[in-house]
Amino acid sequence: MLTIVTIFILIACLLIVLLIINLVRTFYKYFELEISEHKNTLLLSSGLIAKKNTLISPNKVQITKYSQNYFQKKMNMLNMSLKQAHFGQSKKGHEMQGNTLEIPGCNPGERDELLKMILGQTPLKSKTFIPDWRFLNLPIFFKLILPLVAFLIIAFNVPEVKPYIGVSIAYLIIGILMIYISYRRHQISVSQDFIIKTSGIWDISNEIVKPNKIQAITTFQYPWHKGVDVGHLTLHTAAGQIHFKYGNYTEIKQLVNYWLYQVERKNENWM
Repeated sequence: MLTIVTIFILIACLLIVLLIINLVRTFYKYFELEISEHKNTLLLSSGLIAKKNTLISPNKVQITKYSQNYFQKKMNMLNMSLKQAHFGQSKKGHEMQGNTLEIPGCNPGERDELLKMILGQTPLKSKTFIPDWRFLNLPIFFKLILPLVAFLIIAFNVPEVKPYIGVSIAYLIIGILMIYISYRRHQISVSQDFIIKTSGIWDISNEIVKPNKIQAITTFQYPWHKGVDVGHLTLHTAAGQIHFKYGNYTEIKQLVNYWLYQVERKNENWM
């Protein structure tokens, strides 16, 4: 028991240290953050010791994202990020961070003003599409059933592990709750001018993209999903991808045709 208590204390100390480091880093980087509009560009200024000025062209912003968790909602604040177009070879993961500008600590009013500056208007959710319940199958199998089966096999063969079987019940309950929240939050909203992808478990994020920013569209369907009309959608932009999984495949194909029609009909540049 002493060893277990020591481990929990070490974990708590590590989390506190990481929190302090993150607070110091955020304070140093975003001290006196100011955003101003100059003709067709936005100027971001921030920094504690050395002031950093960044010019943003709204046309180069491909994906506008804002996210909020429970505590941020109570404090009436959220985080925004602007994903700009990148050039050269395709990039993934951390390589895309250099093309993303973070704007932490906005309130809803400031968020709406920034959205108007970048997008021309505040986007509103219109028709919303949600995934099929089969969205739950793979996460439950690979993240809950397989780990629990492996743990129980070890627990029944190793006496020292057997007293912790009760922990697996808590893991199962929390895991099911988190996967269900992820399923409920995973949706895409489509209007005439905007596409809004919502996702997340703790941090609920909304990614906004205009149809003319789409570079390519990928749709696919597993053979075993043809009978139930379930498929997947990927929107490719110059700043990354937006995924919508386990949607109604007939509706997905209709959306693709609609977006292609919009791109062909309007004479709008993607940047």
